[in-house]
Amino acid sequence: MRFAFVILAFSILASCQTIKPEKIDDPHGAFAIGDNFETVTKDNFELALVRNIPHPEKTILFIYNHGTENGGHGQECFPDSIPSYARAIVRQHSETIIYYLCSQEVGVNVDGDPKKQRYFRRSTEILRILKIFKMHGITADGTFLLGHSGGASTTLIAAADIPEAFNGFVVSAPGYGFAYTGRSRKSKSLAPHYEAWKAGLKKANKKDGLVYAFEGDTYAPPEDLEFMSEMGNITLIVQKPENCGIRDPHGYPWSRCFREKETPKIWSYIQQRINSPPKLISQN
Repeated sequence: MRFAFVILAFSILASCQTIKPEKIDDPHGAFAIGDNFETVTKDNFELALVRNIPHPEKTILFIYNHGTENGGHGQECFPDSIPSYARAIVRQHSETIIYYLCSQEVGVNVDGDPKKQRYFRRSTEILRILKIFKMHGITADGTFLLGHSGGASTTLIAAADIPEAFNGFVVSAPGYGFAYTGRSRKSKSLAPHYEAWKAGLKKANKKDGLVYAFEGDTYAPPEDLEFMSEMGNITLIVQKPENCGIRDPHGYPWSRCFREKETPKIWSYIQQRINSPPKLISQN
């Protein structure tokens, strides 16, 4: 399965904006605070947690869920490829921190069971890591999920599976995994994957969140998300990418234009969620 994440271009862009972390084989993830990264393994995670979050009661935590080609058992993860808007937030607000969760889940190809795609399986990883942060003192009200591409789909499935575990979400370019083939989502081979993905995302109806899509994105076409316009808890924002240094619309969240224009809006959403009484949206 090929899920769009043009990591080379994004890594080059990110390297201009961040301090590149030391490479560690089979990473568990990375903490991003201000301009700094600390890549961690399972063995040193808890020590890094205490060191990076000394005041959990005052911390706003973002769990970043990467695209699907950036994970899976034995694959390298790229914590320096966090979208620039998210890095801007942690630079500007000292109470915030990002944890890049390196997924170890694997998915299936077009011939596999659609319900076994990795975005359906990653909620377990997210819940497990959130429990560890909760034990350290991070509250659900102070926790938000971020994601791009397959990581956006992962985040939305988590919003369906474990909405009580976090406060809100911001995602960009969620897709079902096979739009890049150019074949119709209604075709015999792709329809089961699209419909299973759509059904899973439609269950993400108990938590308010922001979903970005981009015209011309062949990996996550906005028309695949039209059903979200009827979901009252989701603000679907379809944008036409500006000529701003990123040629592929799928990578627009890494652009200067997106960062400068959307970061204040995203931060406003986060503040609104934190300052409002937390509640799950009833579907009765």
